[in-house]
Amino acid sequence: MKIKQYPSGLRLVVNTKNDLNIVSFKIYVNAGARNESKDEYGLAHFLEHMFFKSTPNYNYQEISALFDGLGTKINAFTGTHNTCYFFKSLKNVFESSLKIFSEMFFNTTYDLREMTNEKKVVIEEYKMSKDDVQRSCIINAFKSLYEGSELDRDIIGTPKTIRSFKVEDLKRFKSRNYLPQNIVISVSGKIKLKEMERLLKKYFAPLLEGNFDGNYELASFVNVKPKNKFISKNKDNEQTFVYVLTELGKKTNKQMYAFDLLFAILGYGMSSKFFTTIRSEKGLVYNIDAGTQTIGTNNLAEISFSTSNDKVCEALTSILSIIKDCANGNISLDELEKSKNKYIAGLVYSKETNSDVSGINGASLINENKIEMQKQIESDVRAISLEQIITCAKEFYAQENYVVSCIGKCQKSNLYCYNH
Repeated sequence: MKIKQYPSGLRLVVNTKNDLNIVSFKIYVNAGARNESKDEYGLAHFLEHMFFKSTPNYNYQEISALFDGLGTKINAFTGTHNTCYFFKSLKNVFESSLKIFSEMFFNTTYDLREMTNEKKVVIEEYKMSKDDVQRSCIINAFKSLYEGSELDRDIIGTPKTIRSFKVEDLKRFKSRNYLPQNIVISVSGKIKLKEMERLLKKYFAPLLEGNFDGNYELASFVNVKPKNKFISKNKDNEQTFVYVLTELGKKTNKQMYAFDLLFAILGYGMSSKFFTTIRSEKGLVYNIDAGTQTIGTNNLAEISFSTSNDKVCEALTSILSIIKDCANGNISLDELEKSKNKYIAGLVYSKETNSDVSGINGASLINENKIEMQKQIESDVRAISLEQIITCAKEFYAQENYVVSCIGKCQKSNLYCYNH
């Protein structure tokens, strides 16, 4: 893997893998929902949608036909902190695919008729998300825990803001945020740095212009005042979906590895404590998930499950009891060793394809301005002690910043049993 930083501020990371005749290309832009003003909610996401519409040389149908004809798969996604556009292709058509892709990136035309149609599409996406119980439940939790911050908004926006977008809004947002210092290009596959640099000069020359002598903008930490909240939304379902979101506070990568291992013990796999107790022994759920994630510089813990409407309290009580048990030191060395093996195996699996590798490298560089080497991560994980895991369990059990959110035929009072 090789990383190059250009005078313009653009960063390029190339991971050469010659085992498959495939190249994965991803371009990350440090611009997402957090960069929007109140009247712009959903604009970053809508700009991503318009990326696929038309250029001076091609309309939407022609763009789709060109990529399909090359066998190239193309897509994009928008997050709170950044937007990613990507494609993967066979090596022999990589340059042809990159040429079309670059025209889309730099020369998107915002046809009013296409914008009107796409607004309808995005509003349908908004409605679809409202019918998605799990997504709605998670959004409700984020809105509650991070109220008033960049993490409390729905990336899609609202029907009102979506309908209000004008061509000038898209152009202004892009010119304000799509700057070389806000961009990382990550490539993995049958290509070397020298060849990728040649192609960048040919098709992405505007990103190589200028000089950037500032510091790269990293996400600021979103402070959360101590709170525990319980949110219940009624829906006539057979089961209630429950999502527990906890803010873990500022953590280094090494500190988060310990929390990752704790949650591997709690909720990763069929031998985890949650699965063996709450599913296998008590039969309360079909599946239960638990884990951690980092959004910007905020570190979160998540627990989610679905159960019969009258079993929510019992399931939450069992979860809290297991966490308390861990905080009291009831974790074995064998459980810790298994969690390390699962975690390290997961690292390897996460880099199974070129697309995986380009994604991990690009996301790391845009979010942290560095890429942790796998050997170092493995070494840090292997060094974590049982005492560190128990300390994490104690901290998690004592944490006051959490929200329990549910959707189903469940009363809010049934959630209170999770109150620490």
